Amino acid sequence: MKTHKSKWAYFFLAVSAAVFLYFLASVNIGASLEFDRYFSKFFTGLFSENTHPFFEAMDTLGDKAGVGIITLAFLLLLLFKYRNYEAMASVVFAVAAGNEVNKWLKEAIGRPRPDQEHLVDVASLSFPSGHAMIGMILYAVMAYFIIDELKSKSAKWITAILAGIWIFLMGISRIVMGVHYPSDIAAGFAAGFAAGYIWVFITISLYAALKSMFRRNSHQRDSA
Repeated sequence: MKTHKSKWAYFFLAVSAAVFLYFLASVNIGASLEFDRYFSKFFTGLFSENTHPFFEAMDTLGDKAGVGIITLAFLLLLLFKYRNYEAMASVVFAVAAGNEVNKWLKEAIGRPRPDQEHLVDVASLSFPSGHAMIGMILYAVMAYFIIDELKSKSAKWITAILAGIWIFLMGISRIVMGVHYPSDIAAGFAAGFAAGYIWVFITISLYAALKSMFRRNSHQRDSA
C-alpha cells in the first residue's frame, strides 16, 4: 500500500481539508448549520431505542478505555502471532500522535456539546469528534498492517470495507447518543483522514525504516 503515490489519496486529502475548514469556519462564527439539524433528525429517527445498546457498545469501544484495549489487543497480536516489533512501534506512534492532535483541536476550538439529553457521559469539548478522528486513524493503521499480511485480493478489499463500516458506525454512535453534532463527526472524519493519511504515511515510512534496520542488523550478526 503506497499511500504517498496515490493520486486519489491526494484528492481525498484535499477534500477532507476543505470539509474540515468549512465546518471549522462555521463553528467559529457561531453559524446554525442546516447540516446538523438534518442529520441529527435523520440518524436519531433512523435508529430506534432498541438499537441504543449496540451504539452504546460502539461508543464504549471508541472512548479512551476502548481504544486502549483494542490497541493493546492488536499489539499483542502483532507480538505473538507475527513477532512484528516494527509494526508495534508504528501503531503506538500513530495512536498517541492522533490523540494529542485531537485534544489540541478540541481545546483550541472550544465548541460545547449539544444542549440536549446525553445518553452517555461526556467530559470533553465537542469539535472535532474524538471517536470519529481517532477511530479513523487507529483502524486505518490496523487495516494497513492486516491487509499487508493477507494474500487474497478479495480478503484485502473485505478488510478495508469492514474497517470503513466500523469507523462510520463508531462516528454516528455519537450522534445517536446525543453527545455530538453531525458536523463534529464530519469534521472528525475529515481531520482523521487528513491526520490519518499523514500518520499512516509516517508510520509506513517508520515501519519500512525499522524493518530495514532490523534486517541489516540481523544480517550483520549472521555474518559475524
